[in-house]
Amino acid sequence: MRTRLIIMLTLAGLGACTSGQEPSVRKGESAPEDAEPRAAAAAEKVPTQVLDGEGRLIPSNEYLVGIRLPKGVELFRADEVTHVYRLRAPIDKVLAYFGPMMITGNVERRGKGAVYRRASVRGAEVSPTKVDLSILEVGSNLVRISVTELPPPPAHQPTATQTKAAARDAWRRLD
Repeated sequence: MRTRLIIMLTLAGLGACTSGQEPSVRKGESAPEDAEPRAAAAAEKVPTQVLDGEGRLIPSNEYLVGIRLPKGVELFRADEVTHVYRLRAPIDKVLAYFGPMMITGNVERRGKGAVYRRASVRGAEVSPTKVDLSILEVGSNLVRISVTELPPPPAHQPTATQTKAAARDAWRRLD
């Protein structure tokens, strides 16, 4: 008898804990202090319009290394040199947005996406920062945009004779 009573009390306690509502709040009502966070969360979930009337991505006021990012990009992860964004848009629209603004002779196709190697931004200053820009599809209408800043070339580049002399010296030291 005592065991049955303990089991019933335990089940009743678990049922009360898993109801998801505080005892002072009835079903269909919300506590007054919960109203503001819920309204703010609903406002954040409103999707940003990323395409204009002609189906092109809309530029935002946000720049990264001279690249004007489109509206709707969300920072996924970043460190000192690499910035990864996600965007809910068709990949062909994203490629059509970034492609004309990048100057490079090295574009690799990867599935439906592309990687722009050692690219600079069209219209940037005289010696723009070089970047590797990858635009890859990671899901249905979800695109990953990764921008990696490349270090500038060294201020002093050795001549061919200096390079050969350094190689000969290195070979001599191996013996």
